[in-house]
Amino acid sequence: MNNLRVRARVVDVVNLTDQIYRLRLACDEFTTAQPGQFVNVSVPGFFLRRPLAIADIESNHDGSVILTVIVAKVGAGTRALADVVPGSEVEVLGPLGNGFDLDSIGQTPVLVGGGSGIPPLYYAAKVITARGGRPHVLLGFRSAGDTYSIEEFRQLGCEVSVATEDGSMGSAGYVTAVLPPQTEQVLACGPQGMLKSVVAQASGRIQVSLEAHMGCGFGACLGCTVHTVRGLERVCLEGPVFESTDVIFAKEEA
Repeated sequence: MNNLRVRARVVDVVNLTDQIYRLRLACDEFTTAQPGQFVNVSVPGFFLRRPLAIADIESNHDGSVILTVIVAKVGAGTRALADVVPGSEVEVLGPLGNGFDLDSIGQTPVLVGGGSGIPPLYYAAKVITARGGRPHVLLGFRSAGDTYSIEEFRQLGCEVSVATEDGSMGSAGYVTAVLPPQTEQVLACGPQGMLKSVVAQASGRIQVSLEAHMGCGFGACLGCTVHTVRGLERVCLEGPVFESTDVIFAKEEA
């Protein structure tokens, strides 16, 4: 799929939790993206861009496109990006990778997200509900203090179930604790251990969005390869979304 390098104006940066923030960028040009695709965003003072899942795309009143990404503060780059000033500019490269196949799923898919894997599921849920569907969204967090986007999913009309590892909100345990035993279509994004558990418990077709360390974001550096039934494939290029039956999950992530 074609991608585009554009300059983007920072609209706002909003803290959702102590470690998660929402960044909205106004792009004069941006091609249509599939839910599950990502963008590479430049960080002032850093050489490498940061790969960030697309959480939403909206039309702005001035004809530009508002691109939303939700970012976890996991390193110096993502922490620095939280300090960008509204009105300043960053560079965006995207959309990149392959997203979820939404054209062949039913009206009531199950969307499973854990931690920083939740953002691309919001965009997927928005597209599904706009087509008349009603997803059941399962969100997993460590504690109540780490929760975000719950009400946004409900405002779309989704059924939402929440699990926290410490039991401080929703069901106690991992997100798979609220996974229905019978499913026809599942979209999942999160740590590989969570994805492996979803695949072990769910039935039907399961599309998984993998997380990996991406150096370049477009397949050149080979730093994000994973084992599949076809051999090594790049999360940034052949993924990040794969059919679960194609992925060979690492044994140590069980």
